[in-house]
Amino acid sequence: MNIKYVLVFLLVLGLIGGAAYYSSAPLGEAIRFGLDIDGGIMVLLEAVPSEQVPTINDDAMVRAVAILRQRVDGLGVAEPEIVREGARRIRVSLPGYGDQEEVLSIIGKTALLEFRDVEGKIFLSGDRLRDAREQLDERNRPHVSITFDEEGGRLMRDFTRANIGGRLVITLDGAVISAPTIEGEVGAEGSITGLESLAEARSLAIMLRSGALPVALEIRDFRGVGPTLGQVSLDRSVDAGIIGLVLVVLLMLAYYRGFGLAANIALAVYTLLVMWLLAAINATLTLPGIAGLILGIGMAVDANVIIFERIKDELKGGRSLRVAVNAGFRRAILTVLDANITTLIATAVLYWFGTGPVRGFAVTLSLGVLVSMFTAIFVTRFLISLMLNAKLVAGAKALGA
Repeated sequence: MNIKYVLVFLLVLGLIGGAAYYSSAPLGEAIRFGLDIDGGIMVLLEAVPSEQVPTINDDAMVRAVAILRQRVDGLGVAEPEIVREGARRIRVSLPGYGDQEEVLSIIGKTALLEFRDVEGKIFLSGDRLRDAREQLDERNRPHVSITFDEEGGRLMRDFTRANIGGRLVITLDGAVISAPTIEGEVGAEGSITGLESLAEARSLAIMLRSGALPVALEIRDFRGVGPTLGQVSLDRSVDAGIIGLVLVVLLMLAYYRGFGLAANIALAVYTLLVMWLLAAINATLTLPGIAGLILGIGMAVDANVIIFERIKDELKGGRSLRVAVNAGFRRAILTVLDANITTLIATAVLYWFGTGPVRGFAVTLSLGVLVSMFTAIFVTRFLISLMLNAKLVAGAKALGA
């Protein structure tokens, strides 16, 4: 037994263990969880033709996504997901958010703001609006403070100057939301009153700030996921992963002996690297994504199995252990690459054509495949070389051959 290489081997194990221990808490905070784990709200919207927009084109859908994103950002939701599905559908996922009524009041409304006289004639439209903020007045009554551009201020000033004592009618999507009495001349700044609560004022301000949707959107699916249900699903998935990992570790030790130990250490490195990468790319981890991670563990071991079986073939040919290891790795590399490249092609197709959780599965599985190739070809070989130099393994029995 070579003490120097034994110490190096133990140092490597210590570094891996230390990295896993000290990065576990930061990784847990850095990795975001999806709707199915963290709970929240999912809304599926579909654009439908209307009298104003009889034909729905790609430009209108792009603008609709941008406006929805502005509205959702106004809710203060952490890391929302707003993606198109097909030509006319938009999926909005709000992890960790539970106010379904507020979401319904904001997501699908067109938010076409117009200012009219009592005869219904429009003298000022919402496209002149520059800002809208919810506030409470001195009597704690909610209202929305609005600011217009220069032209909008001029139009408002002309109308209110000529109609003092009359009423100004404010409509949203054609429905009257306020009809205040004009008590004096109003310019570029004003307010929308008659609101029942600060929450209603906030919802209205968010919609007005983001602007009117370019197309009519109808809700096709709306569901809420409680955090308790998500936590149960996460716990079960983690338990399944731990059980699978333990069985894989035991199988590798029983079948490949010392080389199985090297594969298991490389598997720990694989798991750590994948979690670091998920945190680095700010990925959202969903239940299908966890399934991809668990599947990746199996694929990481599969690469080691291919390499070890090649080494066994070399040993049967009468070569020494060190020569067999070098030849086995060299012969197995192309096989490992071929097997994993086909999987990467499949994950690329899933990511390109899939949405939401399907994309999450594709991301975690592709990361797992790439990292597994690295750990199998480089990390496992480095560990086996250390073990050979330290004389911790020797002869065919070290591989269970």
